[in-house]
Amino acid sequence: MSTTPFPFASDLLAGSTVLITGGGTGLGLACATALGQAGADLVLAARRQDVLDQAADGLRAAGTEVKTDLVDIRDVDAVQALAERHADVDILVNNAGGQFPQRARDFSPNGWRSVVDLNLNGTWAMTQAFGDRMLDRGHGVICQIVMVAGRGFPGLAHSAAARAGVMEMTRTVAFEWGPSVRLNCVAPGPISTQGFDDTYDPAVTAKMSGIPLSRMGTAVDVSHAVVFLCSPASAFVTGEVLYVDGGQHVQGPISALPRAEYRERYPDEA
Repeated sequence: MSTTPFPFASDLLAGSTVLITGGGTGLGLACATALGQAGADLVLAARRQDVLDQAADGLRAAGTEVKTDLVDIRDVDAVQALAERHADVDILVNNAGGQFPQRARDFSPNGWRSVVDLNLNGTWAMTQAFGDRMLDRGHGVICQIVMVAGRGFPGLAHSAAARAGVMEMTRTVAFEWGPSVRLNCVAPGPISTQGFDDTYDPAVTAKMSGIPLSRMGTAVDVSHAVVFLCSPASAFVTGEVLYVDGGQHVQGPISALPRAEYRERYPDEA
């Protein structure tokens, strides 16, 4: 459990309903927790009901109103049905996504498509379905969880391409949908979660102290950025990418692979 003090008023998002994809674990659950602490009612959406039930029980015990629903964001019809069932959602947090580290030369066509379909196409399906209803109502906020992009990301070419697409889509749609709907991105860097530790080689994680703030981030760090962008505190912010990465996008190691796996002339840095 985090010992970081909650920096927002408990009624900051009172009266708002927030839907969070992938809200049952990891970053999604951390964002749900923080948004609930800020007074929002929640809808958690994911592919597994048992995960959703466990997360919802914990949030309800803390006094947050929570509903759950099942969705695979790669299924456009399922996304549209989700939006119809939750047409009153004021704020959408597109957190669902995923990737696996691999050298670009080793990607299979299906591996590439699966990551792009989830991280880009699924995010767009959610954005369009819920954004359409927000436009009809004349208000709404969408927050996309992406990743550090712009310096290249060895080992994650598929996800880097997809997430960069989400960033540019968000900038473009923010222009089209303003002033009714605000859209922004949060780009986490190396964040210490169980999923991160399970996915990346320890040699990759060990180098993260080379970023300017010299530590791994926490899920709470990301959740506070999400609350800010979803709240009236950011009422004049749209089309932006907020990096929560300890400065990684500016300076420091940026790779999902030990260096020897993609640059054989640097074996001493493996």
